[in-house]
Amino acid sequence: MKTKISRSWPVIFLFVFILLAGCSGKKDSNSAAGANNVQGSVSGLPSSESMTNVNTGDMVVSVDGKVLKKSELENNLNERFNLVKNKIPSDKQKEFKENLRNQLINVFIMKTLLSNEIDKRKIEVSNQEVKMAMDGIQASLPPNKKIDDFFKENKITQNDIIFAVKVEKFRNMEIGQKAKPTQKEISKFYNDNKEKLFSVPESVHVRHILVAVGKEDSDKIKAEKKEKIESIRKQLLSGGDFADVARKNSDCPSKEVGGDLNYIKKGQMVKPFETAAFSQEKNVIGPVVKTEYGYHIIQVLDRKPAKKITLEEAKGKISAYLEQRKKVEAFNAILKDLQSKAKIVVYKN
Repeated sequence: MKTKISRSWPVIFLFVFILLAGCSGKKDSNSAAGANNVQGSVSGLPSSESMTNVNTGDMVVSVDGKVLKKSELENNLNERFNLVKNKIPSDKQKEFKENLRNQLINVFIMKTLLSNEIDKRKIEVSNQEVKMAMDGIQASLPPNKKIDDFFKENKITQNDIIFAVKVEKFRNMEIGQKAKPTQKEISKFYNDNKEKLFSVPESVHVRHILVAVGKEDSDKIKAEKKEKIESIRKQLLSGGDFADVARKNSDCPSKEVGGDLNYIKKGQMVKPFETAAFSQEKNVIGPVVKTEYGYHIIQVLDRKPAKKITLEEAKGKISAYLEQRKKVEAFNAILKDLQSKAKIVVYKN
């Protein structure tokens, strides 16, 4: 398959929720619209004791009487923006910060709605459930990444995990088994996406040695490099170890792994390289190939023919993907319903 379509739903939900509460670097065109839509859906100022000590001018949004103050929002915004500021072009920083601000407002609304509902239903979680969630997150991180470092980088706390697990329990209470896809739905998805997702193209496992040629190289230098690559090829034809020769002579970063590029598919490499790789016999030291990067010696180590993944082979992943999608849709509907019943005001200050 060209696209992965399955992951453990609880882990996905925790990541989505926690990272949304943290620092999302993605622009969301619906963020500002979402805040404005919330404002348009209610009228009047909710009466609540939690609002009595807050100056109206310092209110950004109130949800059933719970207030996000401007000072709190700005502190949170600046803290999270500073985490990624150096990675954003200077001409995009203002737009990014405004999008992040709208995201944080929407996150406050969402978390408050969910928190109120969780409290109303008296949903609790055990230490074991929290540990399972933590283990799931750790399993999803790169092998050398510690969960404590991940949490620190993304401003995630233990309370965020506890809350996310509570939300997951609430979601399961509301959705239950309704998200399980039928065999008909699984078959339809497979047939609709047979060519796009369930067709594996031919691939070849290749390694190469590159003598790079620069645009500024003179004809003399180019000739010397051509002579060098031909000399390297003679070493290989005389029994030289390809990986060792690549480590000593190649100008490609792949030299660190003996020139190994693993499996490639058509469309991944420049045309002359691709043509050679898909036409050569296995284990043959191919002729020198010229590309825009320089001179290459290519060796094909293995071939995998094109194949179709059958419905039987794919149905497990399809089922997991469709269930995940249904849960997302159902949960969005739950949030929309909670929002429609709440008293929400976004203040224009």
